[in-house]
Amino acid sequence: MKIYYDCLPCLLRQAIDTVKLVTNNKSVQEKVIKEIMNDMASFNFNETPPFMASLIQSKIKKMLNIDDPYKEIKDKFNHSALKLSADSRKLIDNSSDKLETAIRISIAGNIIDFGVYSDLTEEDVKKTINDCLNRKIIFNKVEELKERIDRAEKILFLGDNAGEIVFDKLLIENLPIEKITYVVKKEPALNDSTMFDAAQIGMNKLVKVIDNGSNVPGTDLKQCSAEFLIEYEKSDLIISKGQGNYETLSDDKNKEIFFLLKAKCPVIADNLGCKVGDIVLKRNR
Repeated sequence: MKIYYDCLPCLLRQAIDTVKLVTNNKSVQEKVIKEIMNDMASFNFNETPPFMASLIQSKIKKMLNIDDPYKEIKDKFNHSALKLSADSRKLIDNSSDKLETAIRISIAGNIIDFGVYSDLTEEDVKKTINDCLNRKIIFNKVEELKERIDRAEKILFLGDNAGEIVFDKLLIENLPIEKITYVVKKEPALNDSTMFDAAQIGMNKLVKVIDNGSNVPGTDLKQCSAEFLIEYEKSDLIISKGQGNYETLSDDKNKEIFFLLKAKCPVIADNLGCKVGDIVLKRNR
């Protein structure tokens, strides 16, 4: 999915949120934000929104001399999600369709997106989980996904955000774990999960975890490592979580991809063919 004009205000808001997270110094904030606006004037509209976000975030990190502006937020929501996971696991275990319930809860976890919601609370996550248990799944490809999971030999699960990774783990507990490789970002990208987050919540004790070699908040294959691309090509099923992965992989028809996400942005909702707030399980072909 290429960048839309309507993505620009959102990217600038992300930049402002990130800068404010790092420093309260107004003059420093102004200097960084002016630099970002200047860079945005030369954006290549043939690129994806997550790739552009990575350029902006890299500039902010360099100017403010910080490696991970969202470190505290990621730690907070990993711990919050772990606290919620016991009740969520009970919901799955007591369900008549454990896999569909686990899918719904994993999609609910996609609300933990500080690229979209800078004021998200633990209570918001709880409400979203309850809402997703009964909400209609748009493009409902649950049965197709179940069938493909059974037939697949190697499944690549592309993770998205910290906190959300805990709910992905609940889903993966209900999948054939010997088939699964879970993917995180190599370097901090907004509040996306890295190897640190995978270890913090115990994902690496459940399945093989690799990074994609990138700092893009998505899976931009042009920016990924050769090692990741080998794993990507070897996999016969891709489970893709979140908006960033959808934005970067929606045009890839060479691999079989199932997109699991909550539509949080009007541009992405329009591209998907759904409404903001919908929970989505869509197949790419």
